[in-house]
Amino acid sequence: MSGTELRAKRIAAGIAGSLVCVKTGIARSRLSDIERGYVEASEAEIARINVALDDLTRAKQKIAAVAAEEGWPSSL
Repeated sequence: MSGTELRAKRIAAGIAGSLVCVKTGIARSRLSDIERGYVEASEAEIARINVALDDLTRAKQKIAAVAAEEGWPSSL
C-alpha cells in the first residue's frame, strides 16, 4: 500500500493524522511526507500505519455504537 493510499484510507475513516502518529510512534511531519509521497516509507512503517488505521477505525465504530445505544446524536 502506498502512502497516498494510506492517506485516502485515513481521510475516509475520519481519523486525524495526529492520532495515527501517537499510535505508531511516527512523527507527524514524517507521516505527512509519507502520505504525500515525498519519502518512501519502509514496509514496517506502512504496516504500522495500516494496523493503526484499522485499530482506530474499529475503536471509532465501537464508540459510535455505544453512543447510539445511549441515545446520543450521531453527529457528535
